[in-house]
Amino acid sequence: MVIDLHAKKQRCNRGFVLSELMVSTSIFSAVSMVLLMGFTSLERSYTASSDFAINHADEMRISDYLAQDLRRATSVQAGQNDTTIYIPNYYDSSGNPRTPTLDGHGGVVYGPSGSSVRIHYYLSGSKIYRQQDAAPAVALADNVVDFVFDITDLSKVVTTRITFKPIFKVSGASPDAIAGTAFYNTTLLRNNRTDIPSGVY
Repeated sequence: MVIDLHAKKQRCNRGFVLSELMVSTSIFSAVSMVLLMGFTSLERSYTASSDFAINHADEMRISDYLAQDLRRATSVQAGQNDTTIYIPNYYDSSGNPRTPTLDGHGGVVYGPSGSSVRIHYYLSGSKIYRQQDAAPAVALADNVVDFVFDITDLSKVVTTRITFKPIFKVSGASPDAIAGTAFYNTTLLRNNRTDIPSGVY
C-alpha cells in the first residue's frame, strides 16, 4: 500500500510539473512577443526620426544657399528643375574682395563692367546641384522630386518650391498617402535686375 501511494504521488508531481511548464511557456511567449513588438516600434520610430532630420537638414541647407544667391542676384533665368542666377563678381581670381565702383546710373559695379558670376541650380536624378561658373557641382539636397522658381511682385520677389519625397513609409499604407513634402522659400531681390527693363525698379 505504501508503494502505491508513492507511485501515485510521483504521477501527481509529474503532471504538476508539465502544467507549470505549459503555463511558463505561454507567459514567456507572450512577454517575448510584447518585447519584439516594442523593439520593432522603437526601431521604426528611430528610422522615421532620422529620415525627418536628414530631410530637414537638406531643406535648411538649400534654403540658405538660395536665399544668399537670390538676394545678390542681378539676373534670374528661372525654370523648373533648372535655374541660372547671375550675381556680381565680388572677388578677383585670387579670392580677394573687389573694390566697388559706381556705374554712373546709381548702381554699384564689382570688377569690370558687365562681369558676373554664374550660379546654376539643377536637378539630376533626385539631387539638387549648385554649380558656380566652371567649378565642380556640389549636391545640396537629396531625395527631391522637383523644384520650381516663381518670380512675382514686379520681378522683385522670388518664391521657390522644392518637393521632397518621403523616405519613411508605413508598411501597408496607400502609395498616395504621402506624395511628398513641399518646402517654400521667399526671397526679396536686392539688386537691380539686368534681364528686365530698368523701369521696373
